[in-house]
Amino acid sequence: MEVKKAFGEASAALEGDRRRAYLVFDALFQLDQKALLLYPEKNLTDSEIAELRRVIGDMASGKPMAYALKQEYFYGEKFYVDERVLIPRYDTERSVDCIKALAPNAESILEIGTGSGCVAITLARLFPESQVHAVDISSDALDVAVLNAKHHGVENVCFMESDLFTQVRGTYDIIYSNPPYITAEEMENLDKSVADYEPEGALYGGEDGLDFYRKITVEAPKYLNRGGYLVFEIGAKQREDVEKLLREHRFSAIGCEKDFSGLDRVVYGRIENV
Repeated sequence: MEVKKAFGEASAALEGDRRRAYLVFDALFQLDQKALLLYPEKNLTDSEIAELRRVIGDMASGKPMAYALKQEYFYGEKFYVDERVLIPRYDTERSVDCIKALAPNAESILEIGTGSGCVAITLARLFPESQVHAVDISSDALDVAVLNAKHHGVENVCFMESDLFTQVRGTYDIIYSNPPYITAEEMENLDKSVADYEPEGALYGGEDGLDFYRKITVEAPKYLNRGGYLVFEIGAKQREDVEKLLREHRFSAIGCEKDFSGLDRVVYGRIENV
């Protein structure tokens, strides 16, 4: 089938959403909008058509594009994702930027709740002389993270199954977490594409969304080196509550960074007395 005809079929199945159809063709066949215009008569193989129809069918039924394609980009690199892990969000890249600025010479980094491993692997690439440890309570999520680490060829990252700090040993210059932070009320109003496909255990943060922030903040000082930082990704309305938690547990130099939309997104604090 010629790509012109295949693109028309895909666009129609997506209710005329040509933008998403272009993204699919680029992801599957490395044919961007310009290439589609230049080579409309290029033929797709039967196997390529079958894969295209599978992806478009999944998306037409409501599955998020990242899960349909089984990939998402983070910090300029492609990562494998499926329904075992949350889809990496663009705004989470601000956490990586923040860590780079706070501790450019960090020798040891711990991520709590790594999911797909995109943050830990990105940090391992950016801090090649550092040792990055990443934990998750979900063995299914860790399978995805290990797959991604192998794909990216990073050797200075280690994944481990752990309920928060239960299996963690040693101390770190940076502890980072993007924990579940959706409140009970927000869970009732989640977008259907999130509620139906993304893992609930990686979303729900308790009645007020702060359960994991409390648990991590209490334990983190025992695992931080003097002058080390605890860095959190937060929900847009959680800055004051999370900053208060940090102050109550001996953190100083507390700060907040905004995301690319101007919303509060990263809160951090430094521990001096350990």
